[in-house]
Amino acid sequence: MESESSGESSGIRDQKNVPRKHGLAAVNLRELIWTRKDIILTVLNTLVTFGDAVEIYLPGVITQTASSELGVSAAQEGLLGIVLYLFLALSYFVLPLIKDKIGRKEGVLISLYTSIIATVVCSQVPNYWTLLISRAVLGFCIGLNMSTVGVLFSEEVSSYGIYNVGSFIGLFAFSLGGGWMAILAYLLLGKIGWRYFVVCTSVPIFVPPIFILHCLLGDIKERPVIVANHDDEDFDSLMQDETIKVKGFYGRVVKSSMANCINIIQGWGSILLIPAMLKICEYDNSKLTEDQQLLILALLYGGAKLFGRIVSIFLLKYIPFRVLQPLLSIIMAACYLALILQSQSLVVTVVSMGTALICYCVTRCELTLMEFDKHYFGSERLTLAVGVMAGCGNLGAVVGAVAAQFLSIPDAVAFTFVLSCVQVVVICCITER
Repeated sequence: MESESSGESSGIRDQKNVPRKHGLAAVNLRELIWTRKDIILTVLNTLVTFGDAVEIYLPGVITQTASSELGVSAAQEGLLGIVLYLFLALSYFVLPLIKDKIGRKEGVLISLYTSIIATVVCSQVPNYWTLLISRAVLGFCIGLNMSTVGVLFSEEVSSYGIYNVGSFIGLFAFSLGGGWMAILAYLLLGKIGWRYFVVCTSVPIFVPPIFILHCLLGDIKERPVIVANHDDEDFDSLMQDETIKVKGFYGRVVKSSMANCINIIQGWGSILLIPAMLKICEYDNSKLTEDQQLLILALLYGGAKLFGRIVSIFLLKYIPFRVLQPLLSIIMAACYLALILQSQSLVVTVVSMGTALICYCVTRCELTLMEFDKHYFGSERLTLAVGVMAGCGNLGAVVGAVAAQFLSIPDAVAFTFVLSCVQVVVICCITER
């Protein structure tokens, strides 16, 4: 009894070796109490996520047009398509250093201002190499503000329930950003040209977050720390000034990073493959026009992904992780197998890619909630976990982009099919969720 009471008074709690509820399954919406700071942080996270989605989808829209104007080779065009994702991935590995040396709020502001400068430079470049450099800088800034805002949001919101709901709102914003970019490309790209298109779609989305950080969000102070291991009690009973420790930290990081990497390859592989696959698809024995391709892209990027986010609200809350996620991985593998068998069929391509994007979005929601979850990784080394997991995920984006740009369509589809089979095994090994 004496040891138990002393443990409680020092803030130390023993963790039981049983799976517990995480993510949306642990949220009771009726009991959430939102503070003014929670609302501001949620709006900030949503705006930054929406803006980052617009920037991430932008290369797929402008690369071919910009390459034609600048007269680059196929290899240079492929490099232009992947450089943003490469530097986006690299930015996550310097996240702990940036956060410790500069601070979270300051790091976000620097990355947002630099993003505006890089976007303007990108739109005015006279040659291929300056365009390549500006896209690389922009990719680094996107990764930095996305990850830093995620850590800031996770650490500063008042409860675990607010974190999960706010993160989910951010995921919806990401899906809307992708659909918004495809719709704007359909309406404006051919009329105003890619240079003005870059400025008009990118610069305005960075202004509101900068205003919030300067005018509405006060100074962020480091909290005093008490070491604690959480048990199966309600998460919200944990005070905000506690440091939460978990058992098996490195095992959790390795497994979640592998799952994140493969999931991103699946998602970005399909996202970047869709334009190329639509070019070879036939409808009524004829190729699709450019307008038809852009319209299908808008429906898949926006409609399928938004539907996936909506469905995931119910799936993640009511179906256990170890039932739902392996099933989604199997469905993803089946979609890519269908593409291997019928790659030139428009119906098979749209249905398979649409289904794959829906499954990707549901799994993406779960992995994103896991990524910044201090109750899953512990708050003491959360920044390290975020950097490794997100960095591996974005390296997956690079691999997916390379596969889409440099492999033939059958080889890229077969490669993603094999990884989808591997993902089933990786997901089944995540027993802590």
